[in-house]
Amino acid sequence: MCENIVAAIDMYSPDYDEEGRPIRRVRRHDDAEAIIFDRLEKNIVNVEEYYDFDCKGVEKMTFEYYPEGTGNQEHTCENSNYVRKKWVRTRDRDITGILFLSDFQDQVPFDSEFEVFGGKLEFPQHRFGFNPNRGTLILYPSGPHFINTTTGILAGDLYQVRLHLSGTMPYLYNPNDFPGDFTNWFNGLT
Repeated sequence: MCENIVAAIDMYSPDYDEEGRPIRRVRRHDDAEAIIFDRLEKNIVNVEEYYDFDCKGVEKMTFEYYPEGTGNQEHTCENSNYVRKKWVRTRDRDITGILFLSDFQDQVPFDSEFEVFGGKLEFPQHRFGFNPNRGTLILYPSGPHFINTTTGILAGDLYQVRLHLSGTMPYLYNPNDFPGDFTNWFNGLT
């Protein structure tokens, strides 16, 4: 299914910056989004229960293509901007998801059609990250506690989908609801 989505979004050749370096491409695709949404919809109840929030809707999904040679991306906060030394919520996003359409591979043989070396989704504040694993959806709070980045692509191409859920009330991340650190946050979920 991941290969079918990559074929449908039809992003195989990179765009380049002014200095000739490949850059990330982003686009929308209604048919591919419908395939993903059908599966996501069946799991919204689990997401609401885990995060104790009531989902109001899902923003249009973006399909991201990181070609080989793409450098580290800027750090991203999905729903806020840093203004005058404080975080200000500027977008109606509560939970963000990254659906990997490529697999991480650092061994030979290497199949550049669907494998990538690089492209790790990192959360620097928490000192952990996820290597791409085709078909895996990573969900996390959209706020400043989960600033993230995608590491550089050293070989192959990374394809992923970024989606955002909004709640009926803004989701307020409380670290006390998630004691410990990442080593025990995912017990029973992975």
